[in-house]
Amino acid sequence: MIVRARLLVIVASLAVLAASGCYDPNRVTAPDEVLLLTATPDSIPANGFSTARITARVTTTTTRSLSIAFTSSGGTISTTTGQKPDAAGEASVFLTSDSTPKTVSVTAEVKEDNNVLASRSVTVTFQQASADSLVRLTTSSNQIDADGASSVILRAEVNPASPARAVSFKTTGGSFKLGDPAEIAKDNVAASADGVAQAQLFAPAAAGTALVTVTTVGANGAQGFSASQTITFNPALPDFAALTATPLSISRASGNPINLVAKLSRSIGTVTRGTRVDFTAVNDDTGQSFGRFENLNRSDDTEKATADFVPGATAPVGLATITARVPNTNVSVQIKLDVTN
Repeated sequence: MIVRARLLVIVASLAVLAASGCYDPNRVTAPDEVLLLTATPDSIPANGFSTARITARVTTTTTRSLSIAFTSSGGTISTTTGQKPDAAGEASVFLTSDSTPKTVSVTAEVKEDNNVLASRSVTVTFQQASADSLVRLTTSSNQIDADGASSVILRAEVNPASPARAVSFKTTGGSFKLGDPAEIAKDNVAASADGVAQAQLFAPAAAGTALVTVTTVGANGAQGFSASQTITFNPALPDFAALTATPLSISRASGNPINLVAKLSRSIGTVTRGTRVDFTAVNDDTGQSFGRFENLNRSDDTEKATADFVPGATAPVGLATITARVPNTNVSVQIKLDVTN
């Protein structure tokens, strides 16, 4: 009780308050006229790097040796060492938020040596931080061909003020290593000084979509904030085609088929499995269509589409042209056959 009563000497305004009975010197908690504590702002994002300035102002005309020390129930105080008030009677620290939303209490204590003469507390709220304020994800394209070789560049932008200087990329389709579909994660990619980290995503050989996610890496490898983009892998259609026929000459009366193989290819990567090829047969002299195509198979993993062509007993005799076309492209190829009696 004797220690706390010293506040009457320390704070000039307190003498008036005590005389009028408005302040009990036996209480540690002081009124604003004696010790004012403020937080600016009093609400900050829970992102692990936003800060609030905590300022304590003590009203005093004494020359005695006072210090103000700050503590907090959460977040990080810039210093917990006692500070001497400046000429205005003020001392300040910065409170850095945690990454978990919560409300914390910050306390300032006015001390003489180890004796607490007065204290005040103020609350600061760590609000849920929006992910896009911390990390953004953009792509060089959101659609590429599913050819097993085409790629997009993923660009993660991390808030430069964030202590997280690394990110991890993950994908539900494609891979981060050419030719290795199992490489679906790229961890601990360091961000540059301006907060940019990049990764190259390669397309799979099958059409579909992928959800690509970038996540900041927190302290001790803890997961931080995330951003996502969707990539569409379109069917990889061919740029070229070659057509073979076995045999090249056949008797219409034999009833035997001609085996057709359309070999598809691309300038980059491979043609998507299951690409359709349409076949037609026309007599060169009359322009008449004839015959039938059996056992049609769309392209396989070797980029080959196959069919059997049966001219039929009433097929026109002479040279004929078989054409193979890939729908929705300009790709077509022809081959000549000789139909005999």
